[in-house]
Amino acid sequence: MTAPTDPDGQRQGVRLSVAGVISALLSLTFLVLAAYIWWSSTLLSGPDRTELRWFAALVGAYGIWRSVRTMLKNRTEEP
Repeated sequence: MTAPTDPDGQRQGVRLSVAGVISALLSLTFLVLAAYIWWSSTLLSGPDRTELRWFAALVGAYGIWRSVRTMLKNRTEEP
């Protein structure tokens, strides 16, 4: 499978901007942090466990929202 070419005959590559990469890494960081908080909540009991799980769910939801927003933003910037 070959890369698509533009009208000039040159190959088009994937263009990654620094801001896009940082945004993707930040989204991934929030998802990993949510997983770690969820896992650490298993060591606790009582209301603290429930509160940490809610917090982990909110942090994970924010990470997913950032990922979707970044993908949509990158999709609309492509020509």
